Amino acid sequence: MSVQTLHDNTPVRASFEVPHSDLPKSARVVIVGGGIAGTAAAYHFARARWTDVHLLEQSKLASGTTWHSAGQVGQLRASSAQTKVNKASAELFARLKEETGHDPGWLQCGGLQLASCEERLLQLQRNAAMAEVFGVEARVISAEECRSFYPMLHTEDLTGGVYLPGDGRVLPGECTLALATGAMQGGVKIHEGVRITGLIHSTDRRGIKRISGVTTDQGEIAAEWVVLAGNMWMRQIGLAAGIDIPVYPCEHHYVVTRPIEGVTRNSPCTRDPNAGLYFRALDDGGMKLGAFKKRSKPWQIGDAVPHPFAFDLLEPDWEDFEEPLAAHFHRLRGITREDIVKFVNGPEAFTPDNNFIMGQPHATEGLFVLGGWNSAGIACSGGAAKYAVEWIENGGMTLDLASVDIRRFLPFQNGRKYLQERVSEVLGLHYQMAWPNRQMETARGIRASGLYDKHVAANALFGETAGWERPLAYAPAGVRPEMGYSFLRQNWQPWAAEEVTACRTGVALLDQSTFAKFELAGPGALRLLQYVCGGNVDVPIGKTVYTGLFNAKGTFESDLTVIRTGDESFYIVTATAQQSRDADWLLRHFPEDGSVVLRDITEERNVVSVMGPKAFEVLGMLTDVSFADEDFPFGTSRVIELKGIPLRAVRISYVGEPGLELHVAKPFAGVLWERLMEAGEPHGIRPAGTQAINTMRIEKAFRAYGHELSPAETPLEAGLAFAIDWSKDFLGKEVLLKQKAEGVRQRLVCLVLEEAEPNLWGGEPIFWDGEPAGYTTSAAWSPTIGRSIALGYVKRPDKRVLSPAAIKEGAFEIGLFDKRHAARVVTRAV
Repeated sequence: MSVQTLHDNTPVRASFEVPHSDLPKSARVVIVGGGIAGTAAAYHFARARWTDVHLLEQSKLASGTTWHSAGQVGQLRASSAQTKVNKASAELFARLKEETGHDPGWLQCGGLQLASCEERLLQLQRNAAMAEVFGVEARVISAEECRSFYPMLHTEDLTGGVYLPGDGRVLPGECTLALATGAMQGGVKIHEGVRITGLIHSTDRRGIKRISGVTTDQGEIAAEWVVLAGNMWMRQIGLAAGIDIPVYPCEHHYVVTRPIEGVTRNSPCTRDPNAGLYFRALDDGGMKLGAFKKRSKPWQIGDAVPHPFAFDLLEPDWEDFEEPLAAHFHRLRGITREDIVKFVNGPEAFTPDNNFIMGQPHATEGLFVLGGWNSAGIACSGGAAKYAVEWIENGGMTLDLASVDIRRFLPFQNGRKYLQERVSEVLGLHYQMAWPNRQMETARGIRASGLYDKHVAANALFGETAGWERPLAYAPAGVRPEMGYSFLRQNWQPWAAEEVTACRTGVALLDQSTFAKFELAGPGALRLLQYVCGGNVDVPIGKTVYTGLFNAKGTFESDLTVIRTGDESFYIVTATAQQSRDADWLLRHFPEDGSVVLRDITEERNVVSVMGPKAFEVLGMLTDVSFADEDFPFGTSRVIELKGIPLRAVRISYVGEPGLELHVAKPFAGVLWERLMEAGEPHGIRPAGTQAINTMRIEKAFRAYGHELSPAETPLEAGLAFAIDWSKDFLGKEVLLKQKAEGVRQRLVCLVLEEAEPNLWGGEPIFWDGEPAGYTTSAAWSPTIGRSIALGYVKRPDKRVLSPAAIKEGAFEIGLFDKRHAARVVTRAV
């Protein structure tokens, strides 16, 4: 048993002598960084029987951001995939001592989360309900039961809590050394005191940067793979090679107390999120008292971490910690300033969205990034490294890790000014309320369509996605357009309901300019798309094709619309958040002969959509073009003019109503909007925001990437087999044909609640005949039918093949807080 976290030696600087080995000239894998993530990656490469793996650490193992970590290991995360990552970490740490002979200090002391208001209790109830689906034990307990874990806990202002018995803690340094020991036992070579000075790279005709090794202060090493696990050092290494790795360090504080009466080493790791606090016991009964304030201070380092910086800390900042300290003294009665023996201020790397980073950066090969832990590196890295090695081995994700894929970011998000502003907020997100539709407050106003001023004039409530300012809904005149968060009903819902009604019964104007848009052309363009798309894009010019982009497993990399504009030219429209990922996926499959060219025109072109039963009446007032079904059928795209404005009209709909998407050059978007609003005034036209669009697509059971579609689902499971042309060859076809023959074991369902009142948001458990069967991927309260609708995947515990008939005969319920609500399966709700 490791008993090293004592109040007079915390944080613990682990001591270990790494056997010397000569630095190689070449390697199969070079891992950069000897903290918890780098050694975890080395361990998992060894377990996967990879040979010729070398880890380089510029100082000593477990230095940098690892050694001063709080060491807490919580399992429950916001998604199934991220929960699997953390569960894998806990399982790994629990077996390391027996497996390697080195004690990581794992202690399953449990985790406790406190609720100090009713809405926080609602959030914890939501979390506990999902824990059952994710396979994590979680129990909602009373305030008095919370006090049983800490006798000095002040509970008069608590409304309850959640206890997670499977959570625990490790000694960060010893855990790192245990992983390193396991890696070396498997043949990995570790080299301390070797500093990386750059990445060796070249660029091919496709525009893809190939990383072929590293330069160090002791020479070059050629490598098949370079794994960057240097956390806050990764960004500067990437910048030197022209690669964006958006992480930036913030100051993170905790204090250490002397032993406190009633505290034992088995006391659970506890979080009081409303106050932004965490505290955990040390082995001698002392405590770590930490905090995640709503706003924190970026470490002012410019674009590079000072060298050397190893087992270093920043200066204590008692003034900045004054408010959290007072909150600790309120929650833990009897502890005073006199009990504090040490102030720890250590920098930690944060990302723009509070999710860590892994994967190959955009248009880059031979480089895998693993870091940006947002103060959760101990809990996440052991499992993340496991899935990183699988990703590299299999040429793609083996789990839906799109939420942490580095390709979710765009270049502007690696700017220092942007990062410094954003990470000051991100640190506090650990304990901020996880409201549905929560919007970031910092680093706003980065991107906007040519219609931004029109939305401001219409009193829009704005949200942000990929830097875009998007109208979520339009507040009534005289009402301030602010978001009122709640787990029940939110203030914008009546506004969006009117917009939905307008679109369903009359006509609405939608700004969908944030779609990512590309032009693909060249002699090899058709051949490329036919290979990566499940749908047949060899269609007449002017025809649109909805299709999935599949990988070798037959699961989704994306779904998009392809419009054929010439014999070997195509216009591609995809989701806002897919701009980098889709471009990257296409580039990786380009022929190397230069026969295909991809141009990103997302910023150049805006999209104004006119939708609703009266849409064509409005459009007819601005052009002589006939929109009759026989003249302009669904799925058609043409270049036309509306009152002298040239544009591409596409007859397609994401809301399930007739109408056109009008793709127009950004400078003309404002004038087009004005003319449409003027022509539509007699028909009651009104703008509709993103929330209304989302509600309408859920009413129609339309799928969305990142919700119903991901690298974890196939089109057969998603009910999108109709969008596949089985007569042609495409990536993943053999796997899908096998699944088609054998049957699917999970299916997407659309569920409508029987009761009118409950408000679903997505992320609620689904029960089938009383047993957990899945969870909702998207949900909304529908003004059209007056109740909540949800989409979600269901499966049986025995993973049997599911027929549509079996689902129709099932009894379904959706869990919300501490109740279950009956739901019926429908093809679509409206």
